[in-house]
Amino acid sequence: MGPIVCVTRGGEASLRTQERAIQLACEHKAALIFLFVADPGFIEPVGDELAAALADELKRLGNQLLCIAQSRARVHKVDAEVVVRHGPARRTIEDFLREVNASALVLGVPHTNLGAQTFATSRAPQYFVQEIRSTNGVEILLVE
Repeated sequence: MGPIVCVTRGGEASLRTQERAIQLACEHKAALIFLFVADPGFIEPVGDELAAALADELKRLGNQLLCIAQSRARVHKVDAEVVVRHGPARRTIEDFLREVNASALVLGVPHTNLGAQTFATSRAPQYFVQEIRSTNGVEILLVE
């Protein structure tokens, strides 16, 4: 079995998502990778200097959030790897799944209506889920 990849970004939805991913890793005795995608694409076009600074800050935030997730996994005696990637979220996730030959992807579904959400329930694109399943053979678990 390939690793379980858990995309995380902080907040209450991520806590539930991380806990479910940890549970799956325990049940299947599978490797667990927490992934944070630093995607500054939600900001209107800005200058190169500001874009670079924003990307750097997102990566730092991602590293901190992943350290917390990794600590949660250790409590359950799961040794989780952490990875920060930069780029458009969906493409970066798909590329990473192929790279590590993942068997499962765990995604959280935010419960807020604050701004655009990449994977909000009403916007969770079935084509994205189906495409990952068909092109990568990866099972996807959406955690609400």
